[in-house]
Amino acid sequence: MLINIFTGNMTDSDTYSTAVLVESICSSSLSILGSFVIFGTYIFIPEIRNSARKLVTCLTVADLMTSVGVISSALAHFAGTQREVCTTQSFITTYSSLVSFNLTIAIAIHIFATVVYKTDKTSSRKFLLWVNVISWFIPAIIIAVAGANDVLGRDTTESADTGPWCWLKEHCGNYAFWMLLTGKGWELLCYLITTALYVLLKFYLFLKYKQPRFTEIHESLRDNDQNYLYVWFVLYVLRLWGSIRSMMFLTGVDKSSPGDTISYVFMHMQAFGDPAQAFCNFILVCFLDKTVRSSLLGVCVRATQNKKDGFSEERVRLVEDSQKVIRLM
Repeated sequence: MLINIFTGNMTDSDTYSTAVLVESICSSSLSILGSFVIFGTYIFIPEIRNSARKLVTCLTVADLMTSVGVISSALAHFAGTQREVCTTQSFITTYSSLVSFNLTIAIAIHIFATVVYKTDKTSSRKFLLWVNVISWFIPAIIIAVAGANDVLGRDTTESADTGPWCWLKEHCGNYAFWMLLTGKGWELLCYLITTALYVLLKFYLFLKYKQPRFTEIHESLRDNDQNYLYVWFVLYVLRLWGSIRSMMFLTGVDKSSPGDTISYVFMHMQAFGDPAQAFCNFILVCFLDKTVRSSLLGVCVRATQNKKDGFSEERVRLVEDSQKVIRLM
């Protein structure tokens, strides 16, 4: 019964259940909307434009690319054109995921250096420029090498350890190497670096400050920048299931019961989690940010008030017109 719920009615031409496809589409759609809100708040709320916010905005560009790639692949499954978009989509999402890992590390380094060493170096334009050059250029080299070796895409009806999107050809040869080089190796490195910096930072704040406020630690930080400490935690939670499925595939655990059932359950969590980072970051840096939340609430209140004022004016005009008609009669 559990298998039927999670796998659905699968055929050779469509190995993904409708539920998995819908989960990916919903998650990607939320992330796309969240991305535009992050961009909009950065443009229209100048008081939040510090270096941490700039890095998060750059990260959102990469996460937006991932969401667009995933939703295009899921929609292509419904349209029966997934093979036509598979390779292109794999290039986009593999590249954007690598960029996302690099920028997540950069955010952790920036906050750690600013809080612990109280330096302005990671807030400089030079640092931001080099972070973006490295974060976007190194993945481009990796993708170029992978493309030259023809390993990106899909050569079976279902990718071994992804959701309804393409990544690597299962029979590309030396699959474990390419899996680490084009994603999982960088992902694990991101986990290790950000976890180490987070633990060290928490120990520092605990020993140095009883009730730490970022504005008292360094002038370039805002109190709400503490939310950025959880950007990498969001990454762990969302992408953990795909990492587990990758390990299960390499060890062959997903080939027999109950590993195959567990893998299908994790596929649902991965289908929603992998493209959801921009949406979760939107919650962290917009919904949970007092400055942004107040500004958005103010916009909504003014829009509602303008609508009410417009309705009242229209009602007065209608009443006056009715009185004119009565007088003429």
